[in-house]
Amino acid sequence: MSQTPESHDNTLRVVPWIDPIVESRGFSVNDPYIEMFWLPVLGPTATWLYRRLVSGVLQNPSGYTVTMDELARTIGVAYTQGRHNPFARALHRCVMFGVAEHVAVQPIRTLAVRQSLPSLPHRHLSRLPHPLQIAHHDWIQNMRESTHSPSRVS
Repeated sequence: MSQTPESHDNTLRVVPWIDPIVESRGFSVNDPYIEMFWLPVLGPTATWLYRRLVSGVLQNPSGYTVTMDELARTIGVAYTQGRHNPFARALHRCVMFGVAEHVAVQPIRTLAVRQSLPSLPHRHLSRLPHPLQIAHHDWIQNMRESTHSPSRVS
């Protein structure tokens, strides 16, 4: 069955964004760090979309194809053509904040998605409420201390 232009425009190919540095030092999609610090930057809908995109990549490591309508419904929002709907804004935010990137438009729209996210960049961290900035500092400090402490051998 061939796709009509309208249905083809509604199709999204999702592939992994391979970045060995971020993957070795970053935070996985289900790490509490994502919800604590990235969620206020991305917003709730974009965070859920990011998690859904990565979940699909983890199940299909070579990538997968999904309709944007179906993808939108899996995170509880509607998809309509255009840029002014919650799904389109969430997708735009994922790209704008570097958790995903457009890698192709033809023959099918393709989006690469990070499976891990880096520590929040300073420009975003400085916009968080002060208590979250302090919590982030403590989080990173504790992480550094646990990495530099001698490992226990049983």
